[in-house]
Amino acid sequence: MGLSWGVFVITPEDFKDIPGLVSSIIRFLEEVFGKDFLIQELEKLKWRPKSRPEEYKYLKEVNVHRAAKWYKLLKSLKERGFRFDLRFSVEVEEFMNLILFYYSLKTLIEKKVIDLGSRAVQGRLHGSPGQFDDFVNELFIASNYVSNGFKVSMPELAGSESIDVYAEKGGLKVWCECKRLRRSTSYTGLAIEILQWLHEKKMNVLIDIAFTQTPREKPRLIVEAVKSYIERGHLKKIGFLERLTISPLPDISDAPLNVRVRPENIEYLVYAAYMGVFEGKFKIREPKILVFRNINKVKETIKRIERRLNEAYNQLSAVKVSNRSERKVIQIDVSDVIGAVVIPYHDDRAYKEEVLRNIEDFCKDWLLKHPDVDSIVLVTRRMHLDPFGHPYAIAVEYRTVTPYTPPGWTVMTITIPIPNSFPSEILTNTATALKHRGIYDMALHFYKKALEINSSLKEAWNNLADLYNRLGMFDEALRCSEKALEIDASYTSALVNRGIALAQLGRLKEAIDCFNKAININPKEKKTWYNKAVALCTLKSYDDARKCLNKALEIDPNYEQARSLLALLSKRC
Repeated sequence: MGLSWGVFVITPEDFKDIPGLVSSIIRFLEEVFGKDFLIQELEKLKWRPKSRPEEYKYLKEVNVHRAAKWYKLLKSLKERGFRFDLRFSVEVEEFMNLILFYYSLKTLIEKKVIDLGSRAVQGRLHGSPGQFDDFVNELFIASNYVSNGFKVSMPELAGSESIDVYAEKGGLKVWCECKRLRRSTSYTGLAIEILQWLHEKKMNVLIDIAFTQTPREKPRLIVEAVKSYIERGHLKKIGFLERLTISPLPDISDAPLNVRVRPENIEYLVYAAYMGVFEGKFKIREPKILVFRNINKVKETIKRIERRLNEAYNQLSAVKVSNRSERKVIQIDVSDVIGAVVIPYHDDRAYKEEVLRNIEDFCKDWLLKHPDVDSIVLVTRRMHLDPFGHPYAIAVEYRTVTPYTPPGWTVMTITIPIPNSFPSEILTNTATALKHRGIYDMALHFYKKALEINSSLKEAWNNLADLYNRLGMFDEALRCSEKALEIDASYTSALVNRGIALAQLGRLKEAIDCFNKAININPKEKKTWYNKAVALCTLKSYDDARKCLNKALEIDPNYEQARSLLALLSKRC
C-alpha cells in the first residue's frame, strides 16, 4: 500500500484578485506576528546603506526576520501596481515562500492543528532565521496532509515527541520528518560585483560561469578573471574556476526575452532588467543574466542529502511501528538545490531532471539500507509569472521514492492558484500553451478557472475536451465537447473532439456521424478525415478508411500520422 493523493487546489472564496490577496496577507502577518514586531524589525532596514537598483545591493541577505521582509515586499508590491519589478527577480521566490506560509498556517489554524497562542508556536515563529525556515517547511507539509483528509498533529511542538508531523487517516498512521536543503550563499557577492561592472560598461550579456566545486576564493579574484576574459579573451585559472562563456543580449527587445539557459548544474542564477513601455510597446531593456554552475554539484548535493536523511532517521528511530499500516516518511524540500530558477523567461524545463534523477537513485539505495523507513518524498516548488511580471500560480511537485519502485514513478502535484484579474481568454491561451507542453494538471486548472469567469467561452470547453481526451477521461471529454457545441453547433473542432470521445467509448457510428458533420462544415480539416479513418478501421471498413486517409494527405502530403496508418493498412490488406 503506498502513500499517494491527487491534485489539491486551494481556491479561497474571499480572494478575487491580487490586491485582495495582498491585503489579506498583510492583515494575517499583523495578526500572527504583531504589527509592533514587524515595524520594529523593519527599523533595522533603515540602517541598510541606500543604493540604486543598478548597484544590485538588494541581492544581499539582511539580518531581519523573514516576516518583516515579507511585510515590506507586500507594501512595495502594492506601490508597483501588484506586479513584480523584473529587475528584482529574487522577490518572486520570496513571494512564493510567503504564499506557501500563508496558506499553510491559515489552514492549520482553521483546522485547530496549530494554536497561535501557544508559547511553543510563538517561539518557532519568532525564532532564528534557520529555525523559522524549518518551521515554515513543517507547516507546509502538515497542511498538505490536513488538506487531504488526514487528522494531523505536530508532536515536537507539543513536546511529546521529536517528530515533526504525525498524520492519521482510516487505519493508516504516518510519522513524518521534514527537512530542507538551502541554496549556497557564496555566489551573491560575486553576482553583485559582476553586475555592477556590467552596468558601468553598459554591457547586456548572459555570462555563464562554471566551477569544479563551490568556490572558496576571494570574490575579487574571480571578478578580475571575468573582466580579463571579457576585455582580453583570456581566462585566468583561478582556484575552482573552470570555464566561462558569454552571449550578447539585445539592448531592448519585446517581452518575453527569447533566451534559453542549459539546466545542468546551476547553483545560482540572477536576472536583472528594466521593463516597461518603450516605443509604444511592452519591452525589456538592458537585460543581464548571470549563471553560476558547479560541475561537482550532484556529489555535493547528495552528501548534503545524506546528512539530512541521517538526521531524520535518528529522529524517527524513536518511533516503533507494529504493522504495515504504520509508516515512517521523510520529506525533503530540494527546490533551492535542484534549480527552481525564478526567471519569467526561463524555460520551464530548467528543473534539473538530471540532478533529481541522481538524488532519487541515491535515496532508493539509502532506503534499501534503512528498511524501516517507508519512503522519501522530494518536494520542489515553482512560481509561474506572465511575461510582464504578474504571478498566476505556484506549483508544488512531490516525487515519492520507495525502495521497491523505480524512482520518479510516483509524482503528486499541488497547484496553488494565485488570484488574478486575467480575462478568461488569456487564461484559456495560457492553459493551451501548458497543455501543448504536457503540463496537464495546471492546464486543467486554468481551463476550469476560465470557465468560472465565462461559462460561454466555447474555446475553453473545446480545449478542455481535447485535454480530457489526452488524459483518457472520455466521459468528461464528451461532456465538455457537448457544452462547446451547445454554444456553437457548427464548431468543427468540438465535433472532432466529441467524435474522438465517442469512438473511445465504443459508440463508433455516433462518432462517424460527428466526423461527417465536421467534414460537411469544413472539408479541409485533415484531422477530421484522419479520426474518421481510425473509427472506420475499428469497424473494419478498411476501404473507406483508406479513402479518408488519402483525403487527409491531399490536404497535407506531409501528414505523418495519416501516412503511417495508410502504410499499416497496405501491409494488412
